[in-house]
Amino acid sequence: MNFHSHIRKIYFLMIFLILCLSGCKKNEPLPQKTEPEKNEVVIWTWDETFNVKAAKLAAEEYTKQNRQIEIIVETKEREEILSSIKNSLSAKAYDKLPDIIMLEDYDVQGMLLLYEEEFVNLADVTEYNKFSEYKTRLCTLNGNMYGIPFDSGAAALFYRIDLLEQAGFCEKDMQYLTWDRFIEIGMEVYEKTGYAMLTLDPSDFPVMRIIMQSSGRWYVTQDGSRADIEENAALQSAFEIYKRLIETNVARGMNGWNEFISAFQNGEVVCVPSGSWIISNIKEAKEQEGLWRVAQIPVIAETQTPASNVGGSSWFVLKNSQNSEDAARFLVEMFAENDAFLDMLITQTGVIPAVKNPSVYTNYEMEDVFFGGQKVTKFLTSITDEIPIVNYGNKTYEIEAIVESEFQNVLIDGNIDLALERAQMKADALVRESE
Repeated sequence: MNFHSHIRKIYFLMIFLILCLSGCKKNEPLPQKTEPEKNEVVIWTWDETFNVKAAKLAAEEYTKQNRQIEIIVETKEREEILSSIKNSLSAKAYDKLPDIIMLEDYDVQGMLLLYEEEFVNLADVTEYNKFSEYKTRLCTLNGNMYGIPFDSGAAALFYRIDLLEQAGFCEKDMQYLTWDRFIEIGMEVYEKTGYAMLTLDPSDFPVMRIIMQSSGRWYVTQDGSRADIEENAALQSAFEIYKRLIETNVARGMNGWNEFISAFQNGEVVCVPSGSWIISNIKEAKEQEGLWRVAQIPVIAETQTPASNVGGSSWFVLKNSQNSEDAARFLVEMFAENDAFLDMLITQTGVIPAVKNPSVYTNYEMEDVFFGGQKVTKFLTSITDEIPIVNYGNKTYEIEAIVESEFQNVLIDGNIDLALERAQMKADALVRESE
């Protein structure tokens, strides 16, 4: 083969390869369009059947029209939220912050006093007149409004009518009870059926708080300047009631949230004196539909109004989070201004919105088959306006830990006066520290 023939062969081979490559290129898929990056709004809250569920439903509804936003709901315990937020804010570690947190009513003022500049003032972006006064007062500091009230926390006595009937009692027997009468019924129920009326946790005193607030008292004075323990008649009565509940087997001891929930879901106790938010957990035991009823909380004396609060919560936006502006818009649109969504939450979670005029919700007068056809939402919202307003101060759980410790001494020596005296001194020191 001469030199020119060799060159021609190489030339044709190159042309062939070029044509092949160009043919392959024509069959390659076109580059895919990339979705624009979404702004993430992160929410921290607790209770899968109530707050978490409400946040996820709100996220689902909101993102239908706001596709540029992704809302991530993370379940964390109340204590975990508080400690993590305090640590991050103290260290100015803003990259570790969520955008929205839930705070229990008892924790709100303490957090605002410590970190007021770290929360978004929502006063100019929503109308607060619709919310109950005791809730808006909690969310206010120095004339600014920092929270969107969520559930009222109105306290009631939820009970199993079928278990009571085994001991010969009926719905009428559970109306407008004093604690004395409640204990009498409980003793008879335990004697005839072996069921305790309720659970008590030595490390958590929600019933103590129910008793105190129904009497218009708290662990601190109304102006929050000092502890109110030693001369607190309501707290002394609560000590006596707790002691009798335990000694008469009307109460059953337990430890922690999970044991509390499983006790009534498994049908091991008759009653649950708690906030309205407990409804979602009661309804988890679907086989108990129709067996539950709701009544007013017991009171110390017949002259008292049977209304109180326990728990309750509000939503807050952290100013230095990654997407605080998007978070504030979401929160206001879904939980402050969207009556249709809140109306839906009444059926989905059992929430009792903390508003002055609940009649705007169509489900307000709904009969609840789980509670034998009672109008539970209407009943609980009627209680809300009667709840005595007290000053929770900013050290509720810290003072309560002192009270709990002293109560253990009462179970040993029976000396309530001495226990309250010691608790007063310790609590006073705690209040002075926070000034």
